Amino acid sequence: MLNHQNSYLKIIAECSFARPRVSNKQIIHFANVSPATVTETTRILQQKGLVDRHRYTGVTLTALGEKLACQLLYNYRLCEVFLAEHLRLPLNEVPTQAWGVAANLTPTTAAALNDYLDHPQQSPFGGTLDTTQMLADTHVTRLSDVTAPATITLNSYLETTGLIDYLQHLQLPLGVTLSVRKRDSALNLIYLETAQQREITVNLNAADYIYTTPAEIPASQSLVANQVSTN
Repeated sequence: MLNHQNSYLKIIAECSFARPRVSNKQIIHFANVSPATVTETTRILQQKGLVDRHRYTGVTLTALGEKLACQLLYNYRLCEVFLAEHLRLPLNEVPTQAWGVAANLTPTTAAALNDYLDHPQQSPFGGTLDTTQMLADTHVTRLSDVTAPATITLNSYLETTGLIDYLQHLQLPLGVTLSVRKRDSALNLIYLETAQQREITVNLNAADYIYTTPAEIPASQSLVANQVSTN
């Protein structure tokens, strides 16, 4: 039951990034469970002081819930780094495998793994490993919310298998400068362009879970490796 509740906390933490709260619909989708199961589980989490439920509008983490969620995400991202960079698993296999390991990671093992990995700063998907900044989202904007024209940097995304496959197919890079040219709400698309003038068309539903910051440095000086296009 504990792992089940931890999975909910992870989903809520991830889906609340750059949003005021998480809807039950989002939890149902990512947990792949029924509405009744979400209602019952979030009720239990509320009783434990981990979430606040807001009728009709969704769920938010309490301070205690945020603290636990950050530790869960830290362990998860440590395992992502290990599996992607040391075991070299395909990126689309990393999240599921990483969560399976992280769910049972003890603090002692997590500390040892952090030392072994030489204290990584980011997951392969751009998420920070700084527990004090894990849920800090005031500096980021969802790609779906960016108004064209704009120049942005893609710094992270929600690592679901479907989204990983989609971004690999598009060869959409992390950590480089991109121009947002236009958006077409009728077609549900947003149009990007790289510094090499390659056009990338992104579905707005996917763009809802891709996170950006205003571009401040040239692509050639980016410190974030292009994990999507090189794996």
